[in-house]
Amino acid sequence: MRTRFRVIVGLVLALSLIAAACGDDEGGDTTAATTTQATTTTAATTTTAATTTTTEAATPLLIWADDTREPVLTQVAAEFEAATGIPVNVELVGFGDQRNNAIQQNPTGEGPDIFIGAHDWIGELTANGVIEPVDVGSRGGEFFDTAVSAFSLDGQLWGLPYAIEAIALYYNADLVPTPPTTFEELITICDDLGDSVEQCIGFPSGDAYHHYAFFGSNGGYLFGFEDGVYDAADRGIDSEGAIEGFTFLDTLVKDGYANPDVDYGAMAALFTGGQAAFMWTGPWELPNVQDSGINYGVAKLPAINGDTAVPFVGVQGFFVNSFSEQKALAQTFLLDYVATEDVMVQLFELGQRAPAHIASFDKVASDPDVQAFGASAADGQPMPSISEMSAVWGNLGDAVAAIYNQTADPTSALQTAAEAVTAAIEGSG
Repeated sequence: MRTRFRVIVGLVLALSLIAAACGDDEGGDTTAATTTQATTTTAATTTTAATTTTTEAATPLLIWADDTREPVLTQVAAEFEAATGIPVNVELVGFGDQRNNAIQQNPTGEGPDIFIGAHDWIGELTANGVIEPVDVGSRGGEFFDTAVSAFSLDGQLWGLPYAIEAIALYYNADLVPTPPTTFEELITICDDLGDSVEQCIGFPSGDAYHHYAFFGSNGGYLFGFEDGVYDAADRGIDSEGAIEGFTFLDTLVKDGYANPDVDYGAMAALFTGGQAAFMWTGPWELPNVQDSGINYGVAKLPAINGDTAVPFVGVQGFFVNSFSEQKALAQTFLLDYVATEDVMVQLFELGQRAPAHIASFDKVASDPDVQAFGASAADGQPMPSISEMSAVWGNLGDAVAAIYNQTADPTSALQTAAEAVTAAIEGSG
């Protein structure tokens, strides 16, 4: 029997969190806007990391960035230009748009030199030949092994990792002084709260990413994984463990704990408005929660059917366009100007995703939110990065939606998804 992919992906991350907690008494496929407004950096500042000089009009580097990361990269771009004389244009492109845009535009010469993305895009991006391997040389040890492994495929590193993320359980500390460690405890809390909240726990209904914990916690798997290699022919979408987990989700829907009318926006509004005791999502929602002024906490996900909850773990980073005429310069920008403690911490402060850069992580490891999300990630599984994963998202999302809308039972929903994924993969082969 093939080994199922149940890697304790956050081991190094978790050990760092434990060390930080012991040494310090203090504790601390989201899509951005899809505008394409260009911002050109022109401010002149100084830096000591100059590696290139020029006296001729230089071709600008072009970076795609979403609205969360654009402010930091604009500042770094100004420092790079001041040191090298080479301008950098930072163009605002929604995070969720960058993968398809790169696939379509990189080969035509219209793509950026650098763009931002998630590690599970790598299979599709490499299959289309639109990203370049990144050579970090001796600096690979500056990053968590989890992040480097996630950004590696076929023995090559395909980007510069910068952040690690997984979902966890937000809770209203005024309503829930002590977070639950099992779903049985969570349901008891919800029953006790009764009609004092509009929706006790908020899930973003119909979303495959957020519901993977139900799929994978009881032994479900997407693709077989053995000796560091995915087997796309070994698909477990309708496996016994997956059906068991979705049957539990189906019960939550039937009993009213999971609401088909609550999408991501409604979930966030309910929680920040004090009308939900719990919210099931990731660190990207922290700025909104903090701005709301609600008394909140974050805990790892509660056990599902007696098994440790297994969320998806994502790693985000920077890719270099393989069609760029300035690939070496793009890598210099990333290694000398982005892969620094200060910049990585600034990116964390804006996006609240734990740094993949170890020294930067150490600077924020005492934050209780970082610890909670790190503990959740330590139990998780990295999203598969093979190109066949593109056939999974929509079909698994349809299965989740069928459970919420009660249009299919768990077995039928997952069998339908499995058949659709097989057809998509084998039809494209």
